[in-house]
Amino acid sequence: MLVSKRISAVKDALQFNIDGQWIPIVDKYVHLGHTIDSQLDDTDEILTKRNELCGKINNVLFYFPCCDPAVKIKLMRSYCSDFYGSVSLSTVESVCIAWGKGLRRVWDLPFQTHSRLIAPICELLPVRDELLLRCVNFINKCMSSENSVVRTYHIMVFSCGICSLPLVLMLFFVVITWTLL
Repeated sequence: MLVSKRISAVKDALQFNIDGQWIPIVDKYVHLGHTIDSQLDDTDEILTKRNELCGKINNVLFYFPCCDPAVKIKLMRSYCSDFYGSVSLSTVESVCIAWGKGLRRVWDLPFQTHSRLIAPICELLPVRDELLLRCVNFINKCMSSENSVVRTYHIMVFSCGICSLPLVLMLFFVVITWTLL
């Protein structure tokens, strides 16, 4: 599959052939449960992740109603925090909100409890910060990879400005902040 956002006239001219079979050009493609969109729009992916998260949180709360909140937090951390994929960190707000609502429900906190207070109560990182740290770890592993193709690609991404400076600075700030705590 080739995902392309080019107009149809160009799509017809760009046909690829591997071992005698033509590769179809599509606007969306699902690979390993993730939707790759020709417009680079993560909205559907984020909504799917948020809905999956809500379902998992509801399952933990339904199947373990009598457990201590600390145990429920461990269960949520184990079964609900599998945030895989390459969604943009700037658009995960709905996932962060759903996570915070789940933590409020576990601890029976009022709905008005500020989101920055919830994580320390639960002895967890805020989910956005955790996602940023995972991103930093991924970038670090790629930059120090033994595979020269992976290493070269990531060096090119940073040197060409594909990875935005605000994102790098935000990642740096989160790493420094949590290192000092």
